[in-house]
Amino acid sequence: LTPAQSRRKAQNRAAQRAFRERKERHVRELEAKLAALESASHALQTDNERLKLLLQRAKTENEILRATTSGGVAGGGGEGEEDGDADGDMDVDVDADVDVDWDVDEAYTAGGVEGGVDTSLTASATWDLIQKHPLVAAGKVDVADVCERLRGKARCDGQGPVFEAGVVWRTIEESGRGAGDELI
Repeated sequence: LTPAQSRRKAQNRAAQRAFRERKERHVRELEAKLAALESASHALQTDNERLKLLLQRAKTENEILRATTSGGVAGGGGEGEEDGDADGDMDVDVDADVDVDWDVDEAYTAGGVEGGVDTSLTASATWDLIQKHPLVAAGKVDVADVCERLRGKARCDGQGPVFEAGVVWRTIEESGRGAGDELI
């Protein structure tokens, strides 16, 4: 072998060794990336399962709340369970919450409710009573003032806030007397 040939062989061996080392380093890097991706995938799967369980709990809780809400306050008030819309909002018939004849205004006096019997109203039924009151319909009462005055008068019946119909009626009347200027 001539010195040039032996130099070329040495260079080839060095080049092959460098190639093998680069190849092995590349394989190790790919294995490390694969391990990291598998670890991240496992963590995401675990997190996904946890979120699915939380979502299922929330759905169950919503169903329970819908069932108890549609049950009504006056007992036996819900003939059928209300179904939600596609966007998750419930279609609730507010008149079905309480069976009250709203047109009998003379039943309510400054002293209370006729016969000493008062009716508990849900929040939606209270809103209906406020909207149907003659002073509100005539625009002589600030509804925001009525709501502010009612804020501390709610009580809980175990299913949510309720208001006594007589208290609501008197609060509207008081707000009407307290408002010196007519609403624009």
